[in-house]
Amino acid sequence: MRDWETDSLSSFSRRAVLAASAGLIALAAEPALARRRKKKKPAAPEVATPFDDMGNKLFAHLRESGTYGGVPQSLNGGALARSMDDYSPAGEAALRAEYQAGRDLLARIRLAGTGRIPTYLGVVSATLANATASAAIPYGRINPFDFTGHTPYLVNQISGPHINGLSVMMEQQSLGTANAVDAWLEKLDAFPAAFAGVIEKLRADQAAGCMPPAALLTKTLPVLDAYLEGRAADQPLLMALSRRTAEAGLSRRIRTTAQRRALTSFQKRARPALSALRDHIRTMLPLGRAEAGIWAQPMGEALYAANVQSLGDTDKSPDEIHRIGLDEVTRIASQMNGLLAKQGMSEGSIGERLTALSRDPKNQFADSDAGRAALLDYVRAKVAEAEKRYAEILPEAMIPRANLIVKRVPIATQDSAPGGFYDGPSLDGTRPGTYWINLRDMAAVSRLRLPTLSYHEGVPGHHTQVSIASALGEAPLMVRLASFNAYQEGWALYAEQLMAELGFYEGDPLGDLGRLQDELFRAVRLVIDTGLHHKRWTREQAIRTMRDITGIAETRVTAEVERYMAWPGQALGYKLGHLRLLEMRKSWLAKKGRTLKDFHGAVLGEGAMPLNMVAGRVD
Repeated sequence: MRDWETDSLSSFSRRAVLAASAGLIALAAEPALARRRKKKKPAAPEVATPFDDMGNKLFAHLRESGTYGGVPQSLNGGALARSMDDYSPAGEAALRAEYQAGRDLLARIRLAGTGRIPTYLGVVSATLANATASAAIPYGRINPFDFTGHTPYLVNQISGPHINGLSVMMEQQSLGTANAVDAWLEKLDAFPAAFAGVIEKLRADQAAGCMPPAALLTKTLPVLDAYLEGRAADQPLLMALSRRTAEAGLSRRIRTTAQRRALTSFQKRARPALSALRDHIRTMLPLGRAEAGIWAQPMGEALYAANVQSLGDTDKSPDEIHRIGLDEVTRIASQMNGLLAKQGMSEGSIGERLTALSRDPKNQFADSDAGRAALLDYVRAKVAEAEKRYAEILPEAMIPRANLIVKRVPIATQDSAPGGFYDGPSLDGTRPGTYWINLRDMAAVSRLRLPTLSYHEGVPGHHTQVSIASALGEAPLMVRLASFNAYQEGWALYAEQLMAELGFYEGDPLGDLGRLQDELFRAVRLVIDTGLHHKRWTREQAIRTMRDITGIAETRVTAEVERYMAWPGQALGYKLGHLRLLEMRKSWLAKKGRTLKDFHGAVLGEGAMPLNMVAGRVD
């Protein structure tokens, strides 16, 4: 007996669903690089449950998310890899309608069994609930497979089609075959239409009353300028195409033809499209809001409430979250004062003392190419040390096999990018996970902070969690690519503490101070995010508060505050998720016979999910 049924699909036919889904993956016009080859018609994605059909329909709209995740329809020149998302008002409306159609279908599903189907149902239901909670607010972009939830400003200094879309092409989109290269080129050729849709959406959002803060618009312009200045051949997109096709071992003829076509396309189509977007952002700049928080936008309080619930995974009010942040700041600061006193540093604020430590030449890498290379080597060594301890952290069967590489954030986007972040491996395992570290300001990446950053982004943090989720095999795509911010960021912050508990900072008191500084940073986020979006703080007030408490370099603090302005609620997930996982662990270990490794297995074993579902698994 099947584990699922629906009222309207009680005679659900695999063949009928396959036929209905075939239109989602039809290839575009015959590829120029492969036109002499006999082409096979791509097979429709196999459908085994309603979740699969639902996922296929959603990823037909969320093509960039599908390509980022390496779903089958994006590989080897598949349909998802041939164009950017449709960001136009009509495209966003169609996407939101698909979310609601998914919810309507779920309302008709009747469980008729056990196994993993109830878990799948819970994950998919939560994903669609997050996707529709703020659907009445017309502006911005909603993507529940992204960690930013409902992003109010489609184009900003840290994310959007001009950053994420191009990054996918540079780093995640497959380029291992002639067909895959042709899909990449077809997407590049379509930039004029794609970015015309982006501009149309910006105009519609403005008509709806949404105008981003002027500070974010100002910081967005240099990101676009980076793609418009200098020789086309030196642009990150074209350099990535050249590098990755060579790494894939494609023939010189294919690579030369691809590079020639890409150069022409970039000059005649992509660059003018990006220039038009930059010009439009310039027209918006004089109208940019002075207010930093989402509260100043139409229905801003409702959008923030929806993001607090989905990204913070909590029913707590912003005032409660603010108080939790202040309490955590007090607790962590007390620990840090004790460690600083042992270093003979008792005078001045914590921020002042940490700034002094960070600026000590012993804790700095040289601001040079050699210094950056040495820093990357140091970080790679930290990851390798952590990987050797997997047996203490996870059940043997769950130890990830996916590789992890460490790279610096591209220069073109480093000015507004976070200090570090992670991109997961592809579902087919052909693309490794990537831990990115921002080297724009070498003073901001002192040695004492690097171990913790590496455990958070790499092992046993994001790379470990995402690799396990990606390898779930039979799970539907919507489950394998699920995104729950508090679960994922909470786990990564938990991983930082775990490494301290495993003794990784023994003999390294400065590294432990760096760990506590980062935990303090996450606690302050509760204060700053709610301060900006609920208590109506100014940008300058938020920067000053964060700098004074943490002692982190002002360049990084400024970028962080502006990140919270662009992504309301996202910063809440770290500490709220961390605290919830610690509560679950305490309850787990209180029961006889339960081990730490098995707790980690229970938390990670079925992929990302809402924290209430995790609590049910570890009860």
